[in-house]
Amino acid sequence: MVGQFFKYGKNYTAIEQTENDGFVFLQLVQKKNELQLLKKGTANSQAQVIEKIKGQKHLFLILNDAQVLSKKVSFLQEDEKAVVKNAFPNISMGDFYYEVYTNQEASFVSIARKETIDAIISNYAKEGIYVIDFSLGNLALKHITKIQEHAQLDTSNAMVNFDNQQIKEIKKQEIQTTVFTINELEVSNKEILSLAGIICYYTQDSSSKDQKQLQEKYLQKRFFDLGLKVGLGFLLITLLINFFAFTHYRDQVGNLSGELQLSETYKNQLSKLQQEVTQKKSLVQSVNAASHSKVSQFFDEIGSSIPVTNLLTQINYQPKEGVQKKDKAMLFRENSIVVKGICKDDITFSNWISILEKKDWVQEVSILDYGKGTKSTTTSSFEFIITTHD
Repeated sequence: MVGQFFKYGKNYTAIEQTENDGFVFLQLVQKKNELQLLKKGTANSQAQVIEKIKGQKHLFLILNDAQVLSKKVSFLQEDEKAVVKNAFPNISMGDFYYEVYTNQEASFVSIARKETIDAIISNYAKEGIYVIDFSLGNLALKHITKIQEHAQLDTSNAMVNFDNQQIKEIKKQEIQTTVFTINELEVSNKEILSLAGIICYYTQDSSSKDQKQLQEKYLQKRFFDLGLKVGLGFLLITLLINFFAFTHYRDQVGNLSGELQLSETYKNQLSKLQQEVTQKKSLVQSVNAASHSKVSQFFDEIGSSIPVTNLLTQINYQPKEGVQKKDKAMLFRENSIVVKGICKDDITFSNWISILEKKDWVQEVSILDYGKGTKSTTTSSFEFIITTHD
């Protein structure tokens, strides 16, 4: 529990993005080894829900709207990818996130496009909020099957039946507001999925295959912040100790002016170093802010100019250059953006390249690869690099 506290603190939050373009949030606080209600509510937009949970640094996301496709299949297999392929045989697995729940009789599968979820996660990250895990559709309920005793639970958009601590059926339908008591905590059907999400990351029961990567990003930031605070605290204590020691010895050897002058010199040097550190830190922050602003502008203009016949699969700013060698510094190709994707029409692709070349921030556009697919396909893969002026 101590490690859990250092990772997440006392507050846990989950947000459900619902079918009617609304947002439902639930915040619980850990008190005396139990979770108690802190705050709950609804919002009409992502910006509004971010404002209502201001101060929260991490959350569990439930995507339960029209962007999620869910299906039940009579196919049992330990390999989740095989189950997904059976439910949605025509999808490209690389383009979708998926979640699977299997009981003794059937499998429930929910999928959503990666670009959709990544965009949502990115919007939270821009506000300093890290999504540490996510769930699709109504499958988050699998995390509370063992702590609830109801034969039926309603969510924001479905009726879910349980039997022997297993989900047996999920029926999409319009739901009236109802209140349930789960583990001595009263929540309405609108907050059921959010409660399940909180239980998921409170108990460290992973919901998604990509949870580890999401948590690593959050933990890196978390430990950096804690390390910075500890470092500043240590520096402050060190300075206080030095100050008191300096004062004590100055009183004892006040007649030794040479030592006093030497101490004063050290003090001036320390002050100068602190000023230099502050100046360099401000410079780095301003450079980073300017760089991020420019990159966002470049990406926005590339995205807004994409023809409908083209599909981006990768965009990489300042890509790594050459092969990384041991004990050698990693090299990056500065002022460069690599764009990869596929297109259905050669003419629109050429026109798009011409549009990009006319951008005032573009110095040169070089096509690295453009090739047709197989004979049975009408698409072409492409790769080009944009060299910017600065």
